[in-house]
Amino acid sequence: MTFPELLAHIGTLLAAQEWQAASLHVRRAAQEVTSRAGGKQLREVVLSHLPPQQRGAGEWPHALAWTAYRSGDLTLLGEVLDALPGGFPAFEAFRASLKPDWAVTRDWAAQARLDGADRAVAARFHACALAALDDPAWPAAFEEARQASGRRDRGLLHLELACHLINVKQEAAARDALARAVPDLRGDPWAQTLVQANLGISCLRLGDLGAAERALREAVRWGEHPEGRASLSAAWQGLGGLYLQQGQLARAAHAYSEAHRKAEFWGDRRMALRAQANVHRLRGELDEALSLLHDALAYEEALEGQPHPLYADLAALRLLAGDPAGARACLAQVRAETIKDTWRAQVVRAELRRRAGEGDVLAELQDLDLNHTWTRQEAWAFPELFAPLGLPGQPPPWTATVTTDGPVRLSMNGVDVPLPPTRPEASLLAFLLLHGGQASVERVLEGVTLPGTTPRRQRQALSKVVAALREVLAWPGAVQSGGSLLTLSKEVEWTLVTPPPGRTDTFCEGLLDEWVVQWRNDSI
Repeated sequence: MTFPELLAHIGTLLAAQEWQAASLHVRRAAQEVTSRAGGKQLREVVLSHLPPQQRGAGEWPHALAWTAYRSGDLTLLGEVLDALPGGFPAFEAFRASLKPDWAVTRDWAAQARLDGADRAVAARFHACALAALDDPAWPAAFEEARQASGRRDRGLLHLELACHLINVKQEAAARDALARAVPDLRGDPWAQTLVQANLGISCLRLGDLGAAERALREAVRWGEHPEGRASLSAAWQGLGGLYLQQGQLARAAHAYSEAHRKAEFWGDRRMALRAQANVHRLRGELDEALSLLHDALAYEEALEGQPHPLYADLAALRLLAGDPAGARACLAQVRAETIKDTWRAQVVRAELRRRAGEGDVLAELQDLDLNHTWTRQEAWAFPELFAPLGLPGQPPPWTATVTTDGPVRLSMNGVDVPLPPTRPEASLLAFLLLHGGQASVERVLEGVTLPGTTPRRQRQALSKVVAALREVLAWPGAVQSGGSLLTLSKEVEWTLVTPPPGRTDTFCEGLLDEWVVQWRNDSI
């Protein structure tokens, strides 16, 4: 019986008031569900047909606990657990983990982890609790939980394991755990967005930039589903970090803007605002950065003089804007939440001392991790401060190579960019580069094959191709249209690689546009 058939059968049993049979089928459906959306569908069927007076009868409390767990309905879960205190230790462990109270989680989970219908849930949170409490038995606990789990619970367990491995600096092992979670959670936009975003960020920390971009773009794709939107902002944040690490400031700015626009929670929105402000700072756009941070403070209703983490960022901006007194005033209001808040305050204090001509400035920087990408980016903002430490004072060159020897291929800073080689956007990119990065709309329409039998329809088709190319390149300003000209962004050092003599027939392989055929003929 498929899951939709099982839901329909449950609805039939409920309509016939076959309460006992229905409760058993609901528990079975919850245990076998493969996605958060499926859990919500089950919850809707149950709560729309089950009378309130039946919720505490027979096997219904257990069935409802499973339904609440699978659908993420914490209100329903609380109602079930509060009505029968201690009746369902595995789900009490789940509730305790949300606080999080890991000692209580461990104790509840220990009661149900060895047998019973709730073993997979109990074993999962027992392992998580031992890891959080730094109990040396945590690896064995995760293996025990893995053996007790079905497909979905195993995928969630691997996600939990990855989070712990990241916390203990075992990034390569975390990447492996996330990769193992992907097939077990396939078909679930909520889980796939979360897993792929974490996988991308893990690959980014390991320096595998190509894999990072593939995973993060996959996370963005999944996150456009309604069920995946909770983690969509995190996926865009990851892309912003990837592009920023490579010095691709325009791409980073767009990614962080999308992270802010897609955020569903204030915590994600604040992170995106800080990241946006940082990119503006690195581009020398200080007023724009200041406005974003003041917007964030106003949104949080931070009182004048009340300590706040954002004052670390404001102190750096005030100093760069030539206001050392304002920077000192902001430093006095910093409340550090993360190590980066502490680091930024240290950097500002060191730069204030350097500008005042005080000695032993580098002592302020001794606690910084010089290999951290954050520190390298601070060196871009304060190059004279970090120069004695050997850190570059500007981002690496932003390079892009378009290879037309064979199917059109694109890479940026050595990382492949997914560009469909037979699509019009590949033809447009190569055409523009062949003409020095700029061409008139009329010239493009003459050379690039586009649908449409009238000039108006062809112009409309060209607008769609330009939009598609901007999406491939990952920021709106990648292709600029002004008047009758199309121009590639000058923020990038573009390189066009064409076939060597004797291989002209391989030029833009797969494309048959008039300009491509003409180039081949002219180069023979």
